[in-house]
Amino acid sequence: MKTLIHTCCADCLLTCIRGLDIAPSDIYIYFYNPNIHPKSEYNERLKALKLVLEKYSLKDAKLIIPDYKPKEYFEAIPKSKKRCVHCWELRLKNTFEYAAVNNIEAVTTTLLSSHYQNKKVIENIGNDLSREYNIKFIIPKIKNNTINKGFYKQNYCGCCYSLIEKMNEKYPLN
Repeated sequence: MKTLIHTCCADCLLTCIRGLDIAPSDIYIYFYNPNIHPKSEYNERLKALKLVLEKYSLKDAKLIIPDYKPKEYFEAIPKSKKRCVHCWELRLKNTFEYAAVNNIEAVTTTLLSSHYQNKKVIENIGNDLSREYNIKFIIPKIKNNTINKGFYKQNYCGCCYSLIEKMNEKYPLN
């Protein structure tokens, strides 16, 4: 079954793929992340993703890279605590739209393998979009003890707000 995997980073992709039963030739990797900031972070994650595809025998997977448009992110999110929900909705809706236009039968997301995300909320968004688009939403079986080595790993979810929060944790102003 052709499966589109919304992918935020290499580490989460490997963890997600280990929780799926899909042949590499049926995998479509969708790197849609207008939330990632700054652009250098976006580029590092994409570079690591390409390295992982080579290193882990995923050369048959198809990599799709939409244009990087942070404006889409900033227009979609409110400046509130619920920004994450709006971000997940933006990225997953875009993923389902791509799958629908390209006749891809199933969708999943590496957001479900990230310890920075609220998996239950993401599952609910995915299930709602699955019904709306009539495309299967797959929830991978994630093993929390997975350790991936040998490529760039980030220490925040990607958006400028999470970067500021991480910096404030590391270097508090008080």
